[in-house]
Amino acid sequence: MNIPFHKPNIPSNLEKINTRSIKSGWLTTGSQVSKFEKKLSNYLLYNHIIALNSCTAGLHLALAAKDFNKGDKFIAPVLTFVSTIECGEYLGMSPVLIDSNESGFLIDLNLIEDILKKDSKIKAIVPMHYGGELNDMENIITIADRYGLFVLEDAAHALENSILNKNVTYLDHAVAFSFYANKNITSAGEGGALATNNSKLAHKVKKLSLHGITKDGWNRFKKFGKWEYDITELGFKYNMTDVSASFALWQWEHIKEWQSIRNAIVTKYTERLKDVEGLILPTINNDHAMHLYVIRLKLKLWRISRNEFIEKMNERGIGLAVHYKPIHKLSYYKKMYNLKQGDFPIANKLFNSIVSLPLYPLLRPREVDYIISTIKVLYEKYSK
Repeated sequence: MNIPFHKPNIPSNLEKINTRSIKSGWLTTGSQVSKFEKKLSNYLLYNHIIALNSCTAGLHLALAAKDFNKGDKFIAPVLTFVSTIECGEYLGMSPVLIDSNESGFLIDLNLIEDILKKDSKIKAIVPMHYGGELNDMENIITIADRYGLFVLEDAAHALENSILNKNVTYLDHAVAFSFYANKNITSAGEGGALATNNSKLAHKVKKLSLHGITKDGWNRFKKFGKWEYDITELGFKYNMTDVSASFALWQWEHIKEWQSIRNAIVTKYTERLKDVEGLILPTINNDHAMHLYVIRLKLKLWRISRNEFIEKMNERGIGLAVHYKPIHKLSYYKKMYNLKQGDFPIANKLFNSIVSLPLYPLLRPREVDYIISTIKVLYEKYSK
């Protein structure tokens, strides 16, 4: 059996997608992007949605629109993908990395306030909803309000449940989403969006996303519109295309169906693996977006390492992944910020034991059964 870690949903008849964009003769940002933004706005209940070419773009633009200064700092988790950190560094900001909490994968909120009391250069906090598990945003926003911080949620893993964290009363706030190839919804491989209720922030992000231009191509040329435009500030090239939006709109039609399948897979994993003594299973409830199913090996009960476990699963035709290599273990960041292994004991412990199992709608029940049985066979063979 050959089971990849991820397999994207692609329509059997590509005409369902192509007729919406390619055959219309308009390929770049246009009516399909606008339609997708409206879908997101209605679903997420945010007043402003800007569709982009990546979640990284959303994170970068949100911070850029705030006009932070070089030397300003932002708080972020150490256990995350590098884009959470890069977004501030592009602007000359420095990350203040926080260890994971004792009970899971999220940023340890108990460590934040003491740091804020000692460092007035911290201007923002970027919590990341790991695997689809929500941070305590009520607590984060309370802290942010107390210290005047901008809150930027990295919700790359948390599209389906981000509405549960929405706080309409705190306007210094935005949320970035990902539609990358392996996310629950993809816009044909690459894509993202930024959501906010702050109209001033949204207006600036929209402009910065396309060169700082006052009028995009769709508004210049649709129905023989006036061509005149201006560039009012230095911008970037982060816009989503209609081709990408068309693919995302097709995927959007299946969001409830696919989430139901993910839930069934998660339920089966949990029910069938809960008695394996050598594993710690994730806590996944109804508030979870179920993007990742991350198990932890109790290494003291195994005669093989995490990497050897992955190799043996691969040999049996099962693709696995690790989310993620903590920031302090990456060469650039170790050197740039003189990060020490001992500074992040919880993230170190997690990293050495975590494994992400396949979790996607095209995963068939017999494949899930095979993954479960293979894990059990390996534990029986390699347990101490």
